[in-house]
Amino acid sequence: MKKNITIALVFAALLGGCASSKISSLPVASQAKHTVKVIAFAPGGGLLADAVGVELLNRGFTVIDSTTTSSMMVRLNLNEVEITRPEGLSKLKDQGIDAYLVVRGGGGYDQQPQSASARMNSTHNGQVLAGVTWQNGFGGAAGSPADRVMRKGLSEAAAEIATALAGRVK
Repeated sequence: MKKNITIALVFAALLGGCASSKISSLPVASQAKHTVKVIAFAPGGGLLADAVGVELLNRGFTVIDSTTTSSMMVRLNLNEVEITRPEGLSKLKDQGIDAYLVVRGGGGYDQQPQSASARMNSTHNGQVLAGVTWQNGFGGAAGSPADRVMRKGLSEAAAEIATALAGRVK
């Protein structure tokens, strides 16, 4: 009996040292929302932004990738600072874009994403429609089998971020 209790306590302690990925979303204040169908991605988001774009595309949104957004910025005579100002967002709205999404991420020791943030601004009024932060899980010592099981790869991270974003704007 004592042996079973000891084993159960050791198992509980091991599980307590593990944590799955965490995601938190920015609560949206009571503001007049509009329908978001077309989302332009900010340049410079890298692989994680591309993966989030694919996930949002799979959820029914029209996605303007960062390369196309960059070309559009040149055509509209906007830089990365100007595009987030009301005048720049208005120019995107005139192009049929409902929201501008900035995704940034950082890699971990194991080439998996470690953390990420995403912020979606309305092109109609400039307000933040959705904000998400994501952090990868961990388990035991870095690189241990328990740690490898708890950590998520690029596609899983992108799916969690896209789900949180889509839930805020639909």
